Amino acid sequence: MIRKPTSVRFKTRAERFHVREGVTIEIEVQLEGGAVASGRAIEVSRSGAQCVVTEGAGGLEVGARVDRLDFHVELVELEIRGAVVRRLEPINVGGLPTGLVVASFAFDEAAELLPAELKPFLAHSAYVTGELLTRTATDGFPQVNALEHTLFDFYRKDSRDLFEKCNAFYEMVKDMQRRKMYQCLYRVTVTSGLDHRISVFNPIRRTEEQFLCFDSNSYLGLHRHPRVVEAVHAALDKVGYGTPSAQVLSGTNRYLRELEDALSRFHGRQDTMIFPSGYAANLGAITALVRANDLVVRDRFSHASIHDAVRASGSRFQRVVAHDDMEALDVALTKGAANESVKGKLVATDGVFSMHGLRANLPALVAIARHHGAKLLVDEAHATGVLGKTGRGLEEHYGMPGTIDVLVGTFSKVPGTTGGYVCGSRKMIEYLRFYANPGMFTASLPAAQCAGVLEAYRLIDEEPQHRERLWRNTEVLAEGLRSAGFLLPEEIQSPILTVLLGSSALMFVFSRDLFMHGIKCGSVAYPAVPVGEAILRIAVNARHTDDDLERAVEIFTQLGARYGVLGKPREELLAIGDRIAADLADEGRPA
Repeated sequence: MIRKPTSVRFKTRAERFHVREGVTIEIEVQLEGGAVASGRAIEVSRSGAQCVVTEGAGGLEVGARVDRLDFHVELVELEIRGAVVRRLEPINVGGLPTGLVVASFAFDEAAELLPAELKPFLAHSAYVTGELLTRTATDGFPQVNALEHTLFDFYRKDSRDLFEKCNAFYEMVKDMQRRKMYQCLYRVTVTSGLDHRISVFNPIRRTEEQFLCFDSNSYLGLHRHPRVVEAVHAALDKVGYGTPSAQVLSGTNRYLRELEDALSRFHGRQDTMIFPSGYAANLGAITALVRANDLVVRDRFSHASIHDAVRASGSRFQRVVAHDDMEALDVALTKGAANESVKGKLVATDGVFSMHGLRANLPALVAIARHHGAKLLVDEAHATGVLGKTGRGLEEHYGMPGTIDVLVGTFSKVPGTTGGYVCGSRKMIEYLRFYANPGMFTASLPAAQCAGVLEAYRLIDEEPQHRERLWRNTEVLAEGLRSAGFLLPEEIQSPILTVLLGSSALMFVFSRDLFMHGIKCGSVAYPAVPVGEAILRIAVNARHTDDDLERAVEIFTQLGARYGVLGKPREELLAIGDRIAADLADEGRPA
């Protein structure tokens, strides 16, 4: 049995520094009442310290008052008066206690001199990197105004220098850092587990802060479920943390076999193949099935893995149709049938489109594909466990079981980990095992991971209350934001809520301010969405509390009023964005 650490939750925590390798900072703890403990420091900040207690740990308990905490290293001696024990975690080796305890102490008053005086013996945490810095004029003034460019502008730059596009893109990154946008939007460092509430290192304030998280794909929160965690621990104890062999060699462990069988039964299919990711599943399925003379038609809003897979397939007949345009799909397949060079035909799409949270029109897709003798591939990443009475996804939602020819899924959404799979006929899956390179030429998914995913799928069936809570949370938050005056889709089709801001400039500053108010959500601009349709992407999950939802609406509303966007149509939102872009034009100082 693994004992969970005892702790007291925090709202903010000062930037922490760890003790450099080869350095020992000794500590002595004088508790109120006279008891003494000693050990060595691991991390320090101006507000507290984390230490390994080697002597006197038995006298410590969470909430105990500390009269004095002394630090000794070489000729430096520092004394902190007044602290409290915030966290205690026993150190075990091989499941056996060592007698050592990791203790966290919170100082009564900020000790600004502590990290300053110990600076020669300390180092930044690994996640405090240069990309989090706020650029200044001394760094070299950026040559690119980030608000005038998109990621698409740096995709291709014809040059004899292969890295020219990298250099140009970095200029945009520097400008975003200067405006304190990059640090709030990209590679945000989470210092806790991913959940409805998370702790985040805020590089602007240089503190760890508690955030509301609307940027997790674990819609049911199953990656935190005790049964899932227990199943992973049990498998780890038996077989270790990895399965370092390909599936066709020694990588087909019994946990993987059990998971394949469970997925096949869950989706009502004959067989299933597991891949290292959902991306790899799409790449493997499409490149294995499609050849040069086969036609592939895909929805414009499909996931990047579908687009990349079609390009990699070598098909000479690739078509991209407008989102949800069934007439365009029918025309593309009709033209393909008229071309004698075209052989097989495949229609590929998401089940729930990841950026906007909209459902695919499965009845129309099936009818058109069948009419033209095409096979249908649907990526059910955001639908499985979410749509349908029992979470079977798009097929169950529309009452059309078994109509998807190539059903692709992922473990990175509802199951809450990594990995992907393809379900279908036994003949097709057997073919994929030898021709889907992303699954053939890679190590098998770790056995312990398979055990956790298997338990997650059991919970989808056995505990429907998580899905019910998810949809209830989604409806409550959508209604709150809509009532405040934000533009949301008329019909909420998934737990992915989108708030239309239109302008990329407005999206950037709004997202930055959300971050500074303790909310982490997605921000999406061109080329992921059309020009002028920038959105905030809010992923709701079952673990969000009523307080979380109320607080989110409150903060969104405050910022909406600040920028004058409440109750405004798209045209006025674009005008507001234009004014913001003009105000943030390159004037030679941080915005």
